[in-house]
Amino acid sequence: MDVSMFREILGPPLLGGDLVSDWRDVEERSLVTLPGDYKEFISAYGPGVINGQLYVFHPKGESGGEGLRLEVLWEQAANTYSELARESPDLYPYPVHPEPGGCIPVARSISGNHVFLAPPVDRGQQWSVIVEMGGWARFPMSFTDFLWKVLHDELEIPLIEGEPSFEAVGAVES
Repeated sequence: MDVSMFREILGPPLLGGDLVSDWRDVEERSLVTLPGDYKEFISAYGPGVINGQLYVFHPKGESGGEGLRLEVLWEQAANTYSELARESPDLYPYPVHPEPGGCIPVARSISGNHVFLAPPVDRGQQWSVIVEMGGWARFPMSFTDFLWKVLHDELEIPLIEGEPSFEAVGAVES
């Protein structure tokens, strides 16, 4: 889905960032090339909160205080989910990055639930979205398709409710 479609429901993008400079370092460090639609949305809108309920993180977001730095989310989620999976492996069926083939955390709800991007398992497959809300749900679609459907109440998942909005949180480091 073209990120420009979000303009009508979230307002104009706040950053209009540079895909190459925004993502090069984090992808080199993580050895993961994230899907283009996700990177385009984050580079355009920046770190912030959707509907006051879902925080999205930026690779160059501030790392302290109210900052929403993507790699900080990755570290927190990896620590949390690895511990939980050790204690109750049947309740945590998906590995989390940096585990091999692990899902990449990309957003966190105000109640602590996570949205992940799941890398393709086989050549030719696409990335998918996984949501953990006490249970796990997999959505075989792109990040922007998922976000559009959630914002339009087209999925049976109460992740975001109310009129669509986007508010910047923190700043992006240069």
